[in-house]
Amino acid sequence: MTDLRPAAAPLAGRERTLALVRELLFSGGADVDVVGAPLSGRSSVADAVAASAADAHRTVLRVGGVRGLRATPLAALHAAGFGVSAAPERRGASPLQLAIDALTGAVGAGPATIVADDADLLDDASLGAIDAVRRVTAASVLRTRSRLDPDASAPYVVELAPLDYEELRSVVTERLGSPVDATAMSRVFALTGGNVGLALALTDVAVLEGRLVLRAGAWCAAKALWSPALRGVVAARLADLTPSERAALATIASAGVGDVSSARGLVEPAAIDGLRAAGVLRVLPHGDRRIIVLDPPLLAESFREEAGRRHEEAAASTRVPDPVFAQLVHAAAEARHEAAGARWKHERSGGAALALAQALLARLGTDPGAADELDDLLAVSAGLRDDPVAAAELAVLHARRSLAAGGGLAEAVAALRDRGTELGPHARIADAAAVLLAVELGAAPVGGDGPRDDPDLPHPVRARLLEACQAQALRSGRFVDAAGHFHELRRLPGAPVPASAEAAHAYALLGAGRHAEAVAWAARGAAAAHDRLDAGALRAHSVALGLCHLLADDDAAAAEALATASTLGSPAIPGAAVQVGLGVLGAVAAVRRGDTARAERIRDELAAARAARPDAAAPSAAEPTPAARWGVRWIDAQLTAGRGRPDEAAGMLRELATDLTASGELALAALALLTALEQAPDAEGVDEAHRLLARQQSELHDAHLAFLLARAAPDRAQLPAVAARLAASGRTRHAVALDTSGRPGTTESPATTEGGFFSTPIALTEREREIVRLVAGGLSNPQIAARLVLSVRTVESHVSRVMRKTSAGSRGELAAVAGRLAS
Repeated sequence: MTDLRPAAAPLAGRERTLALVRELLFSGGADVDVVGAPLSGRSSVADAVAASAADAHRTVLRVGGVRGLRATPLAALHAAGFGVSAAPERRGASPLQLAIDALTGAVGAGPATIVADDADLLDDASLGAIDAVRRVTAASVLRTRSRLDPDASAPYVVELAPLDYEELRSVVTERLGSPVDATAMSRVFALTGGNVGLALALTDVAVLEGRLVLRAGAWCAAKALWSPALRGVVAARLADLTPSERAALATIASAGVGDVSSARGLVEPAAIDGLRAAGVLRVLPHGDRRIIVLDPPLLAESFREEAGRRHEEAAASTRVPDPVFAQLVHAAAEARHEAAGARWKHERSGGAALALAQALLARLGTDPGAADELDDLLAVSAGLRDDPVAAAELAVLHARRSLAAGGGLAEAVAALRDRGTELGPHARIADAAAVLLAVELGAAPVGGDGPRDDPDLPHPVRARLLEACQAQALRSGRFVDAAGHFHELRRLPGAPVPASAEAAHAYALLGAGRHAEAVAWAARGAAAAHDRLDAGALRAHSVALGLCHLLADDDAAAAEALATASTLGSPAIPGAAVQVGLGVLGAVAAVRRGDTARAERIRDELAAARAARPDAAAPSAAEPTPAARWGVRWIDAQLTAGRGRPDEAAGMLRELATDLTASGELALAALALLTALEQAPDAEGVDEAHRLLARQQSELHDAHLAFLLARAAPDRAQLPAVAARLAASGRTRHAVALDTSGRPGTTESPATTEGGFFSTPIALTEREREIVRLVAGGLSNPQIAARLVLSVRTVESHVSRVMRKTSAGSRGELAAVAGRLAS
């Protein structure tokens, strides 16, 4: 573990600043104010100057500001030992005069330097005494401040600017004893804004909590770098803010306000001025806009974490976390809508229109007026060309809006490409979006030869193309290629990684047989989305995490992963893949828990998830998306298996696999086919699986096929290797089954009698099981009542309850359940 010594490195990168301060103080005899944000190294500069003064045989006097003593006159000087006591002949003098005399005597006749650290926190009387002594002696004065004071500043002001990337990397490397990899260092720099003390606090905590781990000689980020342990650092940074300033800062951080015009109507201009004066907010010119930047950017993480903590506290006290969280999500979406609307009102630009359109699209399912407002906005902004990226993304949102209203994919893509013809190379965003929309709906891409990356394109365009390449690779089961596209996307400087691409990477890890990494990735993404109150990202990561858990037969963990995301309403496009994923996984988990009624309800909701065309007489005029149709068929197969007809369910999955293959959904086709073969294997199906997987890069599916082959093979020598592959890919139950079947004296077939797709874990009481056995024996309700010495009404109640639990439609189906329970 690294040696977390008290930091001595903040002077790295400050050498020229320190030399200038020394020259002004020692040679010029001038007074100097060193101004820098908290943790920027002000005190380290003061310490270094004091040490240099002592080395130069100058008298050094130290006074430090203390927040709690600020209101007490002369408290700072008294705390430093000046003017505390007086000689008998001076006892009639005022405390101020005594302090001045004591300080003057300590300065003496020779060269001297008074160092007033944290001068912002000195009481006025101490500041006045220091100024009086400076005027009558040869002492120079160094003050360190967190903000510039025009009424009390020295003739010379030296500002401690944030360190640049290389300077900060040098400091952190020296601190940790090993270099930090480029990805983690970029995150440190982005979060801290180059504030050296904050960067050291961040990395120290990250190492202690395992957020930074040492791999191959370099520190790498294993988790998000923000930690609740940094709350105290942030609190100190905000200590001088008034309540109104702090509230304004929280609004700006949580609403994602990007510029001054967007802030109008949300916070008072005076609050913005106060935040700028406090040094926690900067306003930077960018073209015709004035961009708002939090300083340090870590403040935004802090406010999001605070919102999440409040949610957790509310959830703990009310025991209804999901409704509370849903309310927070909707409130955050409303705040983003208001902020974007305020910006659009004062700034008719492509970027402002895009921000508002995105905010409105996210509210389509919760705000009845959002659809009309979005339609009006898209019409008004169609001609904006000041920002080609924003223009292209607005065209994409126009296509998404068309699909949400029940339009067809072909017409939406045609309109999208038509709008992109005037955008030059940025028109390739439309090509990428056409693929992403098709994948989102479970449909075949419309026209074109598929997405292709081009390193010569602008980074925002390449980012979209790489996202489309990733999605297409996942759809085709080329999980290694998908991971490569994602890593290339993350390396693009200045191009944000979409939450959908972040979530999709979990599927690449899962498909590549790296189950543990996939779970960790999806869990981190879901937690981060939860903290950001980002409903779309939370849905996407939760579906990936739920799938990981279901494949590992951890139904309880899957249900927990899906629970919160399922409360946030529908996505903008009904029947989109993420909604289908939530539904299918939730239904599968429900059947496997014995709750078939819930699964049926989910199936019916998914079947009805269709958008209505604006000119349609009824919502049913629009067809369900292909993804929704696949999802309904999968749930039907799961319900059939749960009702005790596993062979019929396997046949349904075989048919689904054939149709998925024909549609190009090769990864899902492989999952459906292999699941079916697990229950009803045959040579033709195995050959089909070989052909299907030959076109893919999927250790997950390859290991599953190896399991099916090993289960039927007489030679048991290969079982340990196959079991290891299954365990790595998350198929622990299959691995255990192979291990059991390979033990001497074991004759049981490792069929999926516990866990897995075809299992039906039904929670029945002993009395209910006894009644099921008697029903299977052909006894009537009166006969059962006589046998068990119960009333007929009680037996009828038991039989009715058991039939609900098992979804049995008749006493004959209940007899089939008895057979499964006996096995």
